[in-house]
Amino acid sequence: MAKLTIQNKHGIVRFENQLLDGYEKVFDEISEQASRAHILNLTLDMTPTKKITSSGVAKLLTLRNLLDHFGVKLEVVNLQPTLMDILRKFKVDTMLRIKA
Repeated sequence: MAKLTIQNKHGIVRFENQLLDGYEKVFDEISEQASRAHILNLTLDMTPTKKITSSGVAKLLTLRNLLDHFGVKLEVVNLQPTLMDILRKFKVDTMLRIKA
């Protein structure tokens, strides 16, 4: 589960699960808010996330492309080292703005 909060056109998503898959409802909410220009920047806080499925990786890349289309800057923060290793292995880390 994850929650989106918006303050001054800056959105923050805090994930609560250890597993990120592509079926989080928050992704639909992000898409809607971005399409309505309610956010200009989005931070994904991945603090508790330890694993990611292939659909989760695909969703992150799809989200990045969607946000690029709407002019929203995406930043991913607080990645666990094991999760960062997975994203590096598949070269996803170069496609996302990641801040440790």
